[in-house]
Formats: sequence, structure tokens, C-alpha cells
Amino acid sequence: MAALVAAMVGFVLHAGAESTRKAAVAEAEQVARGVAMDISFGLTAEMAPLYDQPAMLAAYVARLHQLQDRDIAVVDRDRRILADAEPANVGRAYTGDPGDEIARTIADHRARVFAEADGIRQVVVPIISDEDVILGAVVLEYTPLYEQMTAATAYTEQLIMMAGAVVIGLILVLGLLTGESITRRIGRLTRAVERIRDGDYVQRVADTGRDEIARLGGAFNDLAVRLERSAREILAKEYTDSILANAGEGICGLDSYNRITFANEAAGRITGLGVEGLLHQDAYALLPITDGETTLQRPDGTSVRVAYTISSINKGGGSVIVLRDVSRQRSLERDLRHQALHDALTGLPNRKLFQDRLEHAMTRDGELAVLYLDLDGFKRVNDSLGHNAGDLLLRTATERLTAVLRPADTVARLGGDEFAVLLENTDQRTAERLATACIETLGNPLLLHGREATVSVSVGVVPGAARYRGADEVLRNADVAMYAAKAEGKACYRVFETRMHEQLLDRIDSEARLRDAVHRGELRVDLQPVVELPGRRLSGVEALVRWNDPERGLQPPGSFIPMAEETGMVTEIDRWMLGEACRVVKRWQDDDPDAAPAWVSVNLSAADLEVADLTDRVAYALSSTGLPPGNLILELTETVLMRNVAATVGRLEELRELGVRIAIDDFGTGYSSLGYLRDIPVDVLKMDRSFITGLVGNARQQELVSAILQLGHTLGLRVVAEGVETAEQLELLTAMQCRYAQGYYLGVPAPADQFLSSVRTPQSSAPGR
Repeated sequence: MAALVAAMVGFVLHAGAESTRKAAVAEAEQVARGVAMDISFGLTAEMAPLYDQPAMLAAYVARLHQLQDRDIAVVDRDRRILADAEPANVGRAYTGDPGDEIARTIADHRARVFAEADGIRQVVVPIISDEDVILGAVVLEYTPLYEQMTAATAYTEQLIMMAGAVVIGLILVLGLLTGESITRRIGRLTRAVERIRDGDYVQRVADTGRDEIARLGGAFNDLAVRLERSAREILAKEYTDSILANAGEGICGLDSYNRITFANEAAGRITGLGVEGLLHQDAYALLPITDGETTLQRPDGTSVRVAYTISSINKGGGSVIVLRDVSRQRSLERDLRHQALHDALTGLPNRKLFQDRLEHAMTRDGELAVLYLDLDGFKRVNDSLGHNAGDLLLRTATERLTAVLRPADTVARLGGDEFAVLLENTDQRTAERLATACIETLGNPLLLHGREATVSVSVGVVPGAARYRGADEVLRNADVAMYAAKAEGKACYRVFETRMHEQLLDRIDSEARLRDAVHRGELRVDLQPVVELPGRRLSGVEALVRWNDPERGLQPPGSFIPMAEETGMVTEIDRWMLGEACRVVKRWQDDDPDAAPAWVSVNLSAADLEVADLTDRVAYALSSTGLPPGNLILELTETVLMRNVAATVGRLEELRELGVRIAIDDFGTGYSSLGYLRDIPVDVLKMDRSFITGLVGNARQQELVSAILQLGHTLGLRVVAEGVETAEQLELLTAMQCRYAQGYYLGVPAPADQFLSSVRTPQSSAPGR
């Protein structure tokens, strides 16, 4: 009722507001139409239309604005203002009409209303000549009138709202008092019903009234008495029947002749015969006599795995059979066993199952061999094409391996990109043949999501596996042989030999020492000069890392950098090398600016280009040492640059924005590099030493070197000839107008404090830039 009263008050207020608005619009429209007639026909019969008299029209509009105190504007068919309460607007286009109502009124001759952006309400009527031609429109403000009428009705609206509020308040108070009384009595009855529902049949309701609630309480008390009387009689039987009927397990009662005299719903459902189908049947025609587990064939053709127990009834004879459907449980157990012993991606046996089969095979007669396979280049594919492509590669590799191996051979995925093969009744020759077949089939290109990818495989072979102590030792030896195959250049197989294990232990020891070399201060920076020809003046230096191995002495880069690249330690070494090289050269420039080199070049590896903060590392090395960016050259081999040109170009552009320069090291040893020289942001070409070796006395080699020099100069690049070992080579390069050279003839790598003495420079010519 309160809501109804509120809705009625709202409706009345809304109707009043709407009536006020319509009255204001009607009055404004009437005034506007009178103005339109004055403009189109004139103020008197003898006077010409004001539309044709701009001055009279302006005066007329100004007079109306003064008398009525509201805005009025006259516009032509193009909405250009002919007269306005604001004379400054005459001649402008009328822009206060957001819904284009003026144009629509001129088009269909109908009056309209609209509100301007600032909220002023306007009515627009057409100006029609005596020849029924649309001349324009009159726009008249009706906001003041609307506000006056609204103010006049405000008092009435307040009275209506106050009366409505009083009525609503009274209704709510009366409803609350009545509701509380009813709710209290019904609450007592509800609580009593709930206690009866919970089994408390002694519960009664005390209510002495004469209304419907009191009569309902009396009926409840009568019902409670009857329930209390009958509950004791039926509770035992009802409880037993409920347990049997709702049990999740099937229950069958048998007489002394083993015929089924009782069956619950679960028994009918499990056997597929239903309750009626089980009654009077010989129980042991369905089940074996002893407890156990069996498979039942249902009438619909399906089968179910059933576990059951048989219990005898001593009094009166007979027995009880309890059935339980264990089909899902057994299926789940099989799935769990399969998952525990197989790889989820490829479906192959996993390491645990492979070791188990290997252990069993080692106890049987016959020759055994094991192959250990590791995909070369899998990480590159996984990182560049995504994990989905990597998964597809592993599944494709599985299909290819099983296709070339024998049906009896066990192929397993040990984890990641590693596989193992158990070859039973196989001699060494057959094992090597199958290893070769695996290498060949996996060496063929693969199509991964529309892109062609190529990987290879390294294989370790352990023939005569039965002679070892256990499966762990066999797999370890196969793993060692596989790493030996990788060390040989990958895409090949190696047969396990005892010395391989010793080499692996030595390598592991070397890796451990190298991992701590940076933190222990065992690395050293050597500098090799790069001289400018023909004066042999020192122009720059190349920084080369040396490792002072505490067990093997000073090691050149070639003895530990490949190992660092394989283990991922190369980025940490390169970070240290970059900062140390910048620090050494900057200190040299500060101490002896005339003799110090103008720049230092530092090598970067392929792994450095994949480091997300490479640019930040370079920037930190420069800022922390104070070396100007233009004094640093970063060298990358041609092979590294060509690996992923699109990604490499973006990274090099970031580095060049710092102000450092980029050099291609070992130029000429890669492939397809000439076509990219124009697009790759490089500044320096370092010609590989293979072009300088054999330069003397070889006209064809000289022409090739001359062409490379000319190519570099044409592209505006600095060309450095590496590997200058003799005076004859240096003379030929000078004659070919090679401007920069580097090699043992010009100076061997040495620490900074020994560097000056190693540079072969005439005494009359001081080192310069």
C-alpha cells in the first residue's frame, strides 16, 4: 500500500510537470506563430512583410525581446540568422540546434521544441508566405514562462508530497505493528514445526486466540499427538527399509535354496536386470559361489566389473550378497598406472618404465643394446616458434623413430628432448645401423604449423648392455656417449668407451671451475692492437678474454668459450668482459691520452642477443667506467648475425642508439651475407684471417680481398684485415689500400701494461688515433 501511494504521488507530480511543460510550449508556440505571421504578412494590411525589411524586422524583434524578456531569433531557409535579440548574431548560422529541429520544421511545416546546449528551451515555427512558400523559421525561447509556471505549481507539489509522505508513514507503522504480531505467533508455530520435523514429537503450541492462526496451532497439536503415537510403531521398519533402498551397494537376500527373494534398486542397476528381473533367480547362476570379483554381462550388451561378498544367515537359513560396481575404480587404476609409466605428450614409456624393462631384459638371455638420443636445435625451435611447435616436433620425432625401428624395440621419452631405445637380441653392428637410421630420419626437414624447421640428433650407443651392473649404469654410459657425439659436431652417433666417462668427469670439473672463475677473479683481459695503414699507427684494440685456470694455467678463449656457450655461462663472462675492457681502456686514455687507442672492440656471443637487458648492460658498462659510447665497438660473427636477421637488426639498432658501433667479425665465413650488408646496421667489417692466409703469390685470392675492400669502402664501412702474420701480407694489403689491419705480426694479445711494448711501431711515429 505504501508503494502504491508513492507511485500515485509520483504519477500526480509527473502529470503536473508534464501539463506545465505542455502549457508553456503551447503559449510559446502561439506567440511564435503570431510573430511568424507578422514577419510574413506585415504588421498592417498596408505594410510590406517584415521579412523583406531587415531594419524593420530587427526593430520588431528587439521590441518583442524588450516586452517579453525572452530570446527570439528569425532565420532563413539556410538557418542564417536574419534578426536576433542579440544583434551581433545577425548574419551567422544558427548553431544552437543540436537535433537539427529547425531544418525539419522548415521541411515539414510543423512546430517543434528543443533545448540548446546551455539548457535554454526553444520553440521553432515555420514562416510561411501568403503564397504558401517557406521563408524560414522563428525560434522563440519559452524557458522564462516554463520556469514561472513551474514555480507557480511548486507549492501544490510540496503539499502533495507531504500528504503522501504522511500517508506512507502511517501505512508503514500500522504494517510493522501488525506484521510483528503475526510474525511472532507464526514464528512460534514455525519453530514447533521444525522441532517436529527433527523428531521431537512432544512439542506443542500454546495459543488461546480465536483467529485462523490459533486454529492452525490447535490442528498442529492434534497432528503432533498422532505423530508421536505412530512414530514408535513404524520407525524400526521404515529405518531398515530406507537403508536397504538407498544403499549405494547392491544388496540381495537369498532363501535356503539360493533363490533371490529381495533386491534393492542398486542391485538391479548394477546387474542391469532391475529389481523384478533379479527376484526368484538362482544367485549362483549369476555369480561364482565364493567371494571375489568378476565381470558381469548385462542384457544390453555392456559389461560391468563387480566385487561382491556372501554372508550366511544362521537363523532360518539363506544368505545375503552385497554387490559393488568397481568398473570406474579399476579403469581409473589402469589410467593412473599408464600415466605413471608413460609420457603424456608422446604416449611413449617414460624413464621409470624404460628402466624397468631394461632391468628385466638384463636378466634374460640375449644381447642388449641401448640408444640415447638428444635432439640438436630443439631449444632454438621451441624459443623461436613457440611451445606448441616444440610439442609438435616431439610428437613428429616420436613417429619417425618408431617408423625406422623394429616393432619389438622399446622407444621411451626420458624428458625434454631426450629419448632412449631398448634393442633386444641386437649386436653392435645392428645397433649402429639403427642409430644411423634414427639420425637420417630426424635429419629431414619438419613442417611445424606451416613453417619448415630442421633439427638433428646426437646418439649415444651402448652395445652389450647386459654386462653392466644395472639399468642406471647403462643409461649413464649411453648419456656419456651421446655427449661425446655432440662434442664431435652433433648429428652423429658414438659408441660408449670407458675413456668417455673420464672425459665427462673432467668436463664437469672444468665447468664447475669456470662457473666460479668470474667471482674468483681468474679471468683476464688481453688487448691486441688494430693499426692504421700505411703508417702502422695504433688506432684501436680488440679485447680478448683469458682464463687463469688454477689447475691448467692460462687458457685461451677457444679452450673454454665453447663450453661456456653450451652451459649458458658465456653471458656472465661477456658482461664481466664488457665492463673490464671499458674500464681498462678508459684508464689508459686518462693516463696516457697520446698513446692510448681511440676505441676498443668487445666480442658478443649469440646468447647475448637473447638477453633482454643487453642494451642496459652496455649502457651501464659505459656509464660506470666513463668511456664515451663512440669508443666502443661490439663484434658479432657473421654466423650469429645471419641466424635471425629480423630480431638481430632490431637489437643492433637499440645498441647503435646508445652511440656504440657494430662490427661483423670473421666476415666471409658465413653465407648470404652480402645481400644483408645494406640493411644490417654495422659500421666495421673484419675480414676473416682465412682470406689473408695464402694471400702472397695467389692472384685470385688477392682479387677476392680487393673486392671485399672495395665493397666495404663503397658501403662506407671500416674494413679491418685480421690474421696478418708476415711483412709480405702487410705490404700487399697496404698496396690494396687496406686502411686497418690486425694480427700477430703487428702485435700479440697482451695485458694493458705490456701492450705498448708488443706493438711494432717505428720509433719516429708515436701511437695515434
